[in-house]
Amino acid sequence: MDEVTIMSYEHIIGGIVAGIISYLFSVKGILPITNEFIGVIISVVIVYLLGKIAESKYGREKISLGSWIMNGILPFYFMWMVVWIMLLNYIVL
Repeated sequence: MDEVTIMSYEHIIGGIVAGIISYLFSVKGILPITNEFIGVIISVVIVYLLGKIAESKYGREKISLGSWIMNGILPFYFMWMVVWIMLLNYIVL
């Protein structure tokens, strides 16, 4: 597989993890702090760190800004939203 495909899979896995973390911060009783904004901030930090890791691993020549937006940020964002919304709607505590 090429570098862009691997980067996309890494961002998809990061989006799933960020969705679970956002869910944990959204539901009362799981964590001592209940705040959706903290989940959003954590997910922004995760996607930024994933971008920096991809840039250092594959180089700026392979992973340009446009490539990172289309193959990194968008899959991350969609997976994060899907996981977060599915967990909020279908898991009853």
